Amino acid sequence: MVTKTPQLVPPVPSGGALELLTLPYVFTQDDLLTADQFVKKADERGYKLSLDILQELHSHRLLLPLYRVSDTPAEGRRIAVQPSYGMNPRGWAFEAAAGGRLRDPAQEGYSVAWPYRKPTGMEAERWWNGFIYSSWQLLHVKAAMSRYAFIKAGFDQFSVRAIHDDRHQLTLALSALSTRYLPGVLGKLSIPGGVDEEGLRRHRSGAQTVDLLQLVGFDSARLSESADALLVAANSEPLVKWLPLLRHASYKGWSRFRGEPLDAMWRRVAAEVLLRAHEDLSANGFIEPLPDLTGKIWWTPQHDRLTPRYGEAQTLERALSELGLSPHPKVILLVEGETELYHVPKLLAEFGLTQPQQVRVQRTKGSKINAHLIARYGVTPRIGRKLKDGWMLDASLTSLVIAMDAENDFATQDKRDKVRRQLQDAIREEVKYQDADISQTELDALVHVHVWGDDKYELANFSDDELMPAITKIATVQKNARVASSSWEHNLRRELQEARAKNFDIKVPLYRLRVTEEKVELARLLWPILLEKCETEYVSDQVETPVLKLALEVRRLVGEIGGIFALAGRG
Repeated sequence: MVTKTPQLVPPVPSGGALELLTLPYVFTQDDLLTADQFVKKADERGYKLSLDILQELHSHRLLLPLYRVSDTPAEGRRIAVQPSYGMNPRGWAFEAAAGGRLRDPAQEGYSVAWPYRKPTGMEAERWWNGFIYSSWQLLHVKAAMSRYAFIKAGFDQFSVRAIHDDRHQLTLALSALSTRYLPGVLGKLSIPGGVDEEGLRRHRSGAQTVDLLQLVGFDSARLSESADALLVAANSEPLVKWLPLLRHASYKGWSRFRGEPLDAMWRRVAAEVLLRAHEDLSANGFIEPLPDLTGKIWWTPQHDRLTPRYGEAQTLERALSELGLSPHPKVILLVEGETELYHVPKLLAEFGLTQPQQVRVQRTKGSKINAHLIARYGVTPRIGRKLKDGWMLDASLTSLVIAMDAENDFATQDKRDKVRRQLQDAIREEVKYQDADISQTELDALVHVHVWGDDKYELANFSDDELMPAITKIATVQKNARVASSSWEHNLRRELQEARAKNFDIKVPLYRLRVTEEKVELARLLWPILLEKCETEYVSDQVETPVLKLALEVRRLVGEIGGIFALAGRG
């Protein structure tokens, strides 16, 4: 246990740390920490503290513990508190308060008779230094360490007490407000052992913010001012550009941060607690509302709050999109056969389009497809806030590209135009369901229909001279007796030419020559030929191969779609 107090402690004034203990369920959502635990938590935030440094900060009144547990009970200092039976700092603080042994370091001096480290000869199991910190005091470590460095350098300590008092008041306010507001900010409600959950929930819903602040003597006019200061301090951390995404992360996720990013997130949490308290007081007419940031083009601290109240704040999907992490592809590309499914993704990869959020290639297994569901639910823009001349988007746009053989609904240009119009009409209808409009120009950017030409894929993209070696190799592996015939090449070329003349699929000449259809193997053998041909055409700026034209069109769409975050509508 700690040594005896060397001086009499004056009566506790209203508004001190001891007053907090009269609040029901106080410190159930935020933490009380021993000095050792405080050092460990500070290290997680990138601050190299030690018990010796804590003692120095205490002696200079730069960072005082929230409580000190004394060995000496004082009858007049007993506090009527709710029982807390936990073997932890909260339980020890409540036990000491009930026994008149709890002190407020802000209301007493400092004595070297209060060691932070275990004195020589004391049994470790029977001793602790008795100092208890609030987890909110971790917000003040950086400033305290900075001031301490000035003092060590010999500079004046002028106004140290005033600075500490200001931070101490903030700690008290956050501690008083945490039970009411912190679970809503973190998205989790803590139920410590021995705490009545029903009573806790009832207290949280009925707690009056004005009473909480009055208890600790915190001026409600300082709520937004203090929150702004916390948000400004957090704005310099390395991950601030990721804040539009981080504000959507769960506590379980961001609490794994270490160093400055973790410290900054806790500053934002503290600011959010204060701002929510301000909003409640404003709603009840006690103070003026927070400023309306809608349409503001310059940055203010409250633009960085964890739950922004202005319409321009990015949704999760928009934040993901702007960081290149959207799970939604910028282009959905529908192709028909196995050869296309083998070639197209590999060709797109040559242009750097390797991520699923860039292009998603899907095989349809034929040209008899109905893409209406994809258009309605995969391509329809997700409408956000109404702008003066249009609508913000809640997610990045996705363009639908259909690449088919010229058959069935894609046989003629008129039929292809009809398919495109029907898909665009479906998208327009879904946009109207969201009380918005979309222009024809915007629809044209969202739906594209391509064919390879008059021929099917293999015949449209490869010459006979390119196809024949690959088909011959497949036939040889299959032990096709016709390959050994002197007329094999002549017959194969004749069949390919007839297939082109009649717009047959490649499987027709294969069947006639008794070659079992192996589309994937054919695609594999043709890939080196296709790559070399496309590289030559691209470098010479003479693009003729249809699948290369498609790849370049998809690349263009990915670049254009990725920069659109609003619809102009019919206007």
